[in-house]
Amino acid sequence: MEKVAFFVSQKQLWFHEKIYEYFSLNSKFDPVIVVFPNNENKIDTKKQTLYENYNFFKKKKLKVIFGYKVNLKKYISLNEIDADIIFYDQPVPGLPKKLLYYEASKTALICYVPYGFKIANFKQAHFNMELQNSSWKVFAETNWHKDQFVKYSFIKGRNVVTSGYPKLDHYLKMKKNTNKVIKNYYLKKIIWAPHWSVNHPINFSTFDKNYIFFKMIAKKYSQFYWIFKPHQRLKYHLEEINFLTKEKINEYYSFWEKLPNGEYYNESDYFDIFKNSDALITDCGSFLAEYLPTRNPILYLVNTHSAGFNEIGKKLVNSYYKAFDENDIIKFIEKVIVKNNDYLKKERLKNLSIVRPNNNGAAKFIVDNIVNKLGI
Repeated sequence: MEKVAFFVSQKQLWFHEKIYEYFSLNSKFDPVIVVFPNNENKIDTKKQTLYENYNFFKKKKLKVIFGYKVNLKKYISLNEIDADIIFYDQPVPGLPKKLLYYEASKTALICYVPYGFKIANFKQAHFNMELQNSSWKVFAETNWHKDQFVKYSFIKGRNVVTSGYPKLDHYLKMKKNTNKVIKNYYLKKIIWAPHWSVNHPINFSTFDKNYIFFKMIAKKYSQFYWIFKPHQRLKYHLEEINFLTKEKINEYYSFWEKLPNGEYYNESDYFDIFKNSDALITDCGSFLAEYLPTRNPILYLVNTHSAGFNEIGKKLVNSYYKAFDENDIIKFIEKVIVKNNDYLKKERLKNLSIVRPNNNGAAKFIVDNIVNKLGI
């Protein structure tokens, strides 16, 4: 039996569930999730983030083990995990070298599925890091992404297969489940998803310019239901850079938790919220691709000093509504949402072919590909 380990340091990056399930259906595989502390988070303790990760999977009733021994302040070894196949959740998981790709590839087959649909203008970070070059298989979102691995990776993309993007498997059945997700489901639902990169070189975030403004419009437009879906890194990043005090940050997040016509959402399984919403307002990268199959309007909050987009990202963003200031946000709400005048819809939907899911599901393709390559 082949043991398949999924290494997870941030529960919000978990999108392998369908892959996990397909392995579970095959008696020749034994999938397990190994959780670690989130060392990217310098604010909360290792124990806090470790148990947050563990409890997330335990609640889902998935097979999960600790990858860190709190009482000993020690990571478990690769020998203790004894995996034949390992999936990492990200290229920089903050793990000790003994658990990273080069060492792991000596005893296990390394697989990587990008945790985000790559539309930002990062060639090395997206296509030529140690994880991608150490992997037995890298499963790319599109043929364009595969071509970038061929162009930029040290090993010229010879380990890359185009599978489609597993997160988009959620759209294979566009079934709404409103009661599960939205409390006041008779309202139109607007998602505001701010990026974390305030005062950071990549600089996609506009949170520092409009975080107070969004509180105001959430109260002003009380006929809508507002879902605050920030990047998981935003909360502790704001404290790390001293943008706000911990108390002020907690107050801000609490505002959205207590908002009568809104909520704060911070989990990885957000596609029910996507499918049951009416619009997205964001400065995040991957969401600009992930949300498109809903066919709903997208407002991109522009930071003119950002690192910019790759070829696919530019095509997508060019077909979206854009906001450079508060007036643009109000115009979008009034014209597109209130008056139902989605005048960019036709242009936007021309790009569905760029991001559309694998017809039979990317997760199934990934597992079938591994099974075939192993001859199992």
